[in-house]
Amino acid sequence: MAEIYVAIRNQDRIAMSSVSGELILVLVTSDGRFMAQQPASLRNAMATFFDLPAGKYSVIARHPSLQPTESRKDLELSINAIIGVRFIYNEPERQLLNIETEVSYLP
Repeated sequence: MAEIYVAIRNQDRIAMSSVSGELILVLVTSDGRFMAQQPASLRNAMATFFDLPAGKYSVIARHPSLQPTESRKDLELSINAIIGVRFIYNEPERQLLNIETEVSYLP
């Protein structure tokens, strides 16, 4: 089984869990089907998704005040993969700057 860790950060790499008091929502889909969703945690602006089977996934960060309102990263998970996805926003402009990924594998 695989895991996806999602972090929402501002331009200074500081946790950004909400905009105007409303939490950023993180969703995971597979083959166009909804799998799971979580709000970014208040403390560290993270969302974690465990025990995912191998396959193709999309990780989506959603908030009505951000541009774009939905940011998507498509991934392919293999067995024992741990993937980190970092959505980086310019906080004053509420604009997506970049999406970064890191991949590790369990033995």
